[in-house]
Amino acid sequence: MKKILLPTLAVVSALISCESEPEDKGKDIGALHISKEFPKPGDEIKITYASGDSIPSSEDEKVKGIINFITDTGVYPEDIELKDSATMYMSNIKIPDSVKAISFQFKQYNIDENNDKEGYVLPLYDEEGNALTGSAAQIANLYSQGDRYGNIEIPKDSIISKFEADFKKDASLEGKWAGNYINLIKSDKEKATAFVEKQMATAFANDSLSEEDYMRLYRMNAMIENKKIADSLRNLIPEKFPQGSLATSSYYQKVYEAKGSAEKEKVFQDYEDKIGKENMYRNYMLSMLASEFAADGHIEKAKEYASKISEKGREASAYNSIAWKLAEEGKDLGKAQEISKKSLDLIENIDPKEDKPKTQTASQYKSNLDYMKVMYEDTYATIMYKQGDLKEAIKYQEMAANSKTADAEITEKYIQYLVEDKQYETAKEKAASFIAKNKGSQKLNEYYKEAYTAVGDTAGFEKEFAMLEEKGHQKAKSDIKKMMIDEDASQFTLKDLEGKKVSLEELKGKTVILDFWATWCGPCKMSFPGMQKAVVAHKDNPNVEFLFIDTWESQTPDVRMKEVSEFIDANDYDFHVLMDEKVGDGNSFKVVEDYGVSGIPTKFVLGPDGRIKFKSVGWNGNTDKLAEELAIMIQLTQS
Repeated sequence: MKKILLPTLAVVSALISCESEPEDKGKDIGALHISKEFPKPGDEIKITYASGDSIPSSEDEKVKGIINFITDTGVYPEDIELKDSATMYMSNIKIPDSVKAISFQFKQYNIDENNDKEGYVLPLYDEEGNALTGSAAQIANLYSQGDRYGNIEIPKDSIISKFEADFKKDASLEGKWAGNYINLIKSDKEKATAFVEKQMATAFANDSLSEEDYMRLYRMNAMIENKKIADSLRNLIPEKFPQGSLATSSYYQKVYEAKGSAEKEKVFQDYEDKIGKENMYRNYMLSMLASEFAADGHIEKAKEYASKISEKGREASAYNSIAWKLAEEGKDLGKAQEISKKSLDLIENIDPKEDKPKTQTASQYKSNLDYMKVMYEDTYATIMYKQGDLKEAIKYQEMAANSKTADAEITEKYIQYLVEDKQYETAKEKAASFIAKNKGSQKLNEYYKEAYTAVGDTAGFEKEFAMLEEKGHQKAKSDIKKMMIDEDASQFTLKDLEGKKVSLEELKGKTVILDFWATWCGPCKMSFPGMQKAVVAHKDNPNVEFLFIDTWESQTPDVRMKEVSEFIDANDYDFHVLMDEKVGDGNSFKVVEDYGVSGIPTKFVLGPDGRIKFKSVGWNGNTDKLAEELAIMIQLTQS
């Protein structure tokens, strides 16, 4: 009888081994589940996101998703097609082979859900389950620009550690990420200087440096305020690379600084003769020339330069600017109509998926196109109105007014045109709808009353108007409430225009509105009548404090203080202005940086608990609405 014990055991052992191989249960990051614990480049993964809310009825309220594919050459966002089921959202995703890390962004009610600011970020792995070399630095870079990627944030020391971990694995990564790294460590002058000196030595050991290598060395020295070396490199680069990117951008600066259309054209022609490359700077110069010639009344010249722009969206914008200039002045309206229609035709023929820039998803680019289209429809409608063609003006103004991005001026003009065309019933109906949706204005209210009066008895007007205004207010309150957040507020102590110190900590228990602004900022100054209205409305409320933080100014401290004071006094603003502190000799300012502000005006509303409850960026163009929205935010923080 043969002994078969060993072979049998081997077979059994193999079977046991196969059957007991651990199942990949994936990984959880906050509300997100990823089907693979160690996803690799080229993998297909399934994600499940728990929104924590019931499925919204409106398309605008649904959860939207983006995946950022992070590669050696940049971050490439793509829309995620999410399928919803109850409070769960699911999608299947194919990861390209070139990707080293991925991150996810989820947004509902137009608000980022960012896993308590930590985000949904992870490296990709090799076959052994090790994070790919370079992925930590890629993730560090993502966090260093977190406001662009869902307002994610981790401590600065953690970002620095991620860079340094990859530098130890692969020293060549130091050069690639030098600028980002130095920006984080520059407060440690000794450490930053030593790092730059090392990079300089490594670079000049190479006989064939590219323009980007020189640019990197220039930026590094500028960051640590090594002015002599930075200036030397800055002057050397155009000499070594006379057709390079710095030479090109220098021409853009020269066109910008040149006085008048003839001088700008002369500089641009020099660019065409010596470089002539199609790139974004050339498009910027062409846009500038088109605007300048339009302002001078040389419309054919303006059209000629607009037609040379290679990016369709920018070309359409240039045509719209020319048409609007003519419309404002009431000149050559037939020509203005032709040019305006060209801008509309161009924007209509842009495919968001095919023509989008690599730095935007198709949906993000489409939103930009939709916004531009509304402006161009408004331009065309205005031209037709000025030519006396009310029907055509109404047609295009209606398209603009019915868009999601229509502002009060656009809806107001639509109702005006309807009233002037004696379409009173339609004007009454549409105006009522806008008021109830909180998309009205003082002037629109007057047109509504005129239409209401024209179609019948005015006895019920006041009651109906009050009801509509209340609906609009409740709509605004509901929309604003969805935008409420709960985040840490960085503490600060700053001096005001009288030299008195103001501490945020001492204001705890009050609702505090912080408005970051600068004297050179047009949108900031345009928002100030609305802010003045809000300040006056709450001046007798001891539990509300407005602080206007002046920042990003280039003047010397004395000149800055004088110019800010004169601006406030000249406009009779009742603003408590604080002066943000400059960091070193560079262009950084402490408080605006601590709050992660990337553009001004930016407003924060802090609740009595000292935490951020609302953040608002930019200016919506409506003084009354700004004051109303702030009043609602203040009320919500105190309720």
